Amino acid sequence: MDDFNQLTHQVRQWHGRSRLRDALIWLPRGLLAGLLVGVVVATVARLRPFLDNNEVGYVAVGLGIVGLLVSSIVFLMQRSTLVQQARFADRQFGLKERVSTAVEIHEGRLTVSDTLAEQQLADTLAAIRPVDAKRDLPLRLNRRDWLVLGTAVALLIAAVLLPNPQTAELLKRRAVTQAIEDQIEALETLQEEIQQNPDLTDEQQEQLLDPVENALQQLEAGNLSQEEAVAVLSEAEADLKELSSNLSTEDLRQRLNEAGQPLSDNAASQTLGQSLQSGNLAQAGAAAAQLADDLPTLSQEELSQLAQDLAETAAALEGIDTELSQQLAEAAQALQNGDIAAAQQALREASGTLQQRAQESAAAEQAAAAAGQLNEGRQEVAQAGEGNQSGQGQQGQGQQGQSGQEGQGQGQGQSQGQGEGSGEGQGSGLGQGSQTEQGQGQGGPGPGGGHAENVFVPNLVDLSGEEGVDIELPAECIANPANCGGLLSETPTEFTNEGSVVPYNQVFGDYRNAAYEALSDDHIPLGMKGYVRDYFSSLEP
Repeated sequence: MDDFNQLTHQVRQWHGRSRLRDALIWLPRGLLAGLLVGVVVATVARLRPFLDNNEVGYVAVGLGIVGLLVSSIVFLMQRSTLVQQARFADRQFGLKERVSTAVEIHEGRLTVSDTLAEQQLADTLAAIRPVDAKRDLPLRLNRRDWLVLGTAVALLIAAVLLPNPQTAELLKRRAVTQAIEDQIEALETLQEEIQQNPDLTDEQQEQLLDPVENALQQLEAGNLSQEEAVAVLSEAEADLKELSSNLSTEDLRQRLNEAGQPLSDNAASQTLGQSLQSGNLAQAGAAAAQLADDLPTLSQEELSQLAQDLAETAAALEGIDTELSQQLAEAAQALQNGDIAAAQQALREASGTLQQRAQESAAAEQAAAAAGQLNEGRQEVAQAGEGNQSGQGQQGQGQQGQSGQEGQGQGQGQSQGQGEGSGEGQGSGLGQGSQTEQGQGQGGPGPGGGHAENVFVPNLVDLSGEEGVDIELPAECIANPANCGGLLSETPTEFTNEGSVVPYNQVFGDYRNAAYEALSDDHIPLGMKGYVRDYFSSLEP
C-alpha cells in the first residue's frame, strides 16, 4: 500500500505541473480574447459615435476580466481521474503504460495474482525514479500569444490616450438624448397638471392634453434626431398657443374694468361690479346668481337704477362678448318692464356665461403656461450639445454678430435683404439689396441681438401703368357694374407708399415651424440642418 501511495503521490505532482503548464497557456488566451473584443469596440468607437475614451478603457478592462474569468472557469471545471493522470504520465515520460497498468491493477480493472501485482508495482516505481519533470515537462509561455496580448494592450492604451474624433458628436448626441428625456419627464408632469386642474372642463382638458400627448408619444417612440424633436415640441407649442389665443378672455377683462363701473357704484350690484372690474369672472358669475336671487327684495327705485346700470354694462360689452352683453341687456329690459322672473332668468344665464368665461380663462392660462414650458424645452433641445462644438458655435456666433452689426449700420435697425432675421452674407438678410430696391419694414435682430416688433413686408408694386387684358363683359355688367362685383365699380387710385408691417411675433412661429418640419426631409443636406436650426434659434422673439 505504501508503494502505491508513493506512486499516486508522484502521479498527482506531475498532473499538478501539467495543469500549471496549461494555465500559463490558456488563461492568457482568455485574457487576450477579451482584449481583442475591446480592440474591436475601440475601433468602432473611432468610426462612429459610440463610446468615449474613458468608457473604451473601462469596457476593455471589463472584457479582459470577463475573458480571463471564463477561461479560468472552463479550466477549473476540467477534472481528471487517477487513471487518466496515469495515462498522461505514461505518454509524457515514455513509461510504456507502466503507471496506468499499476493503477488499473490496484483499482481491480485488471485481475492478476498478488505476486505479479507486486512485481509490476516495483517495476513501475523503479521506472519513475529517473524521471525529471522539470526537464520533460517544462513550464513555457507561448511567445506568440503574449506578443498579440501586448499589441492589444498597446492599441487599447493608444485608444484611451489619443483624442477620439467622434467624441464631440457623441457628447452632442448624448446631450440631445438627455434633453429629450428631460422633456419627456416635463411633458408627463404637464400632463398630470392638466388632468388635475379643477378649473378645466373635461372638454378643455382633452383639448389641452391632445398636443401634449401627441408630442409625448412621438418623443417616447425614440430614434428622433435633434431637428425632429425640436419640430415635435414646436408643433405642440404652436397648437397650445393657438388654443390659448382662441380661449383668451383678455379683451373681455380689459373692457370689464370700465364696463363694471356702473354696477360697482350701485349698492345692490356692488359685488358684481367689483368682481367684473377685478377680472374675477368666477366670482362675478356667483355674484350675478346672487343678484338674481336678491331682485325680489329690491325696491322699485333700486330696480330702476339697476336696470339702467345693467344696460350701460351691456352696451360697454358690445363687440367684445355678444352673448354676455345680450343677457345683461335682456335683464335690464326685463327690469324696466317690471318682469322680475325674466330678469332673474337673464341674470342666471349671465352667471353661467361668466362661469364659462372663467373656465375659458383658466384654460387659456393653462395653455399659455404649457406653451411657455414647451418653448423652454424646445430651446433646450435645440441648444443641446452646443457646448461640445465650441469652435463651430463661436464661428456661428461671430457670423451672426457681424450680420447684426452690418444690418444695423445700413438700415438703422431695420431689416434689409430678401428675408427677415439674421442670415449669412452681408447685411441682416440673405442678400445685399437696399431699402428702396427691396422694400421697407422692420424686423430681424437689432442691437444686442434683440428683435424689433415688426417684420419685413415687400412694397406694393404699382401695376396701374401695365397693359391689361381685354375681356368682354356680359350686357348686364355693362349696364350696371355694381351687380358684377366691387372690382368693376372701383375708380383709379393714386398709389403712394403702400408698404405695410405686421407684428414680428405673429409670423415668426409659422416660419420657424415650417423650417423645423422641413428639417426632417432627407433632401436637406445633413451639414446644413444645423445652420437652419441655429438661424431660427437666433431669431427667437
